Amino acid sequence: MDEMTRPEGGPTADRRMGRIVVGVDGSKQSRIALRWACADARAKGDMVVVVAVWHLYPLAPPERVGTSPWWFTADPQEATEAYLGEVVDEVADDFPDVLIEQQVVSGHAAEELIHLSAAAEEVVLGATGSGGFAGMNLGSTSRAVLEHALSTVVLAR
Repeated sequence: MDEMTRPEGGPTADRRMGRIVVGVDGSKQSRIALRWACADARAKGDMVVVVAVWHLYPLAPPERVGTSPWWFTADPQEATEAYLGEVVDEVADDFPDVLIEQQVVSGHAAEELIHLSAAAEEVVLGATGSGGFAGMNLGSTSRAVLEHALSTVVLAR
């Protein structure tokens, strides 16, 4: 389900806006990436597509149970949409002139972001995500997107 946060006095339909895709996983780095993407979109007159990707493993290993918002709900799509809405609300008021679209998809995060990069001006990600080990300079999703994206990739720290 896509949701739009529209700016007041937004852009006219005459100009095709560029798309800045930003992956959000709840980590501090991804929240920094979202703010960076919104600032860049404001400067360029582009729109921001904020993407959260969920994946439900067939069997949850014991160490993962309870670590994700959807483990205790029947609908992971709905839980991720609610979570993403909260993250976007944290920054939307600071960027009232930026069109922000929210997308929640199921799949592998890197694959989905690489797919979305084909229609994007750039993809913005946190350098490390929620699954990173302490001391890592680059997360696995960021590395995969950086290596295979079809657009510019920006890693925010």
